[in-house]
Amino acid sequence: MEESSSSQQQNLPLNSQSEASFFAKGKTMDINYNDFELVIEQPVDFEALKVNGFDVEKFFTDQGWSQFFDILNGPVYPILVKDFWPRCEIFDKIEAEREYALKVAEDVRNNKGKTREQLGLRAFKETEIRSCVSGAEITLTQSNI
Repeated sequence: MEESSSSQQQNLPLNSQSEASFFAKGKTMDINYNDFELVIEQPVDFEALKVNGFDVEKFFTDQGWSQFFDILNGPVYPILVKDFWPRCEIFDKIEAEREYALKVAEDVRNNKGKTREQLGLRAFKETEIRSCVSGAEITLTQSNI
C-alpha cells in the first residue's frame, strides 16, 4: 500500500513535498473562464504540408530535429493555460526599478546603495511574465522559453 502511494506522488504535476509555500495571486484581467477560447494547433504540421505537396519531414529528421518538433508539437493543458493567463503580469525593467525604489524607501538609511539581492529582492535579468498556476508561482522569460 505504501509503495503505491509513493508512486502516485511521483506522478503529481507539482511537487507537493518541495516545502515551497503556496502562492496565491488574484486575477489581473477580467475574463470568464468559459469565455476563454483556446486555439490549439501544431506549430509544424508535417502531415498538412505533405498533403499540400511539401514532403519535408525527412529533411528535418535527417538533421536530428525530430525531438525538437516533438516538444514543439507536444501536449497542451487547457485548464492550466486558462489558469495562467488571467493572473499574469509583465515585470519589466521599469517595474524592477519601481520595486527597488520602494524597498529602499522603506528604510533609506539602511537600504540605500544595497543590491536587489541584499534587499531580499530577486535579481532582475530580463522582462518576465509572472503568474500563478494551481498555487505555484510561474515565471516565463524569453530565455526560458
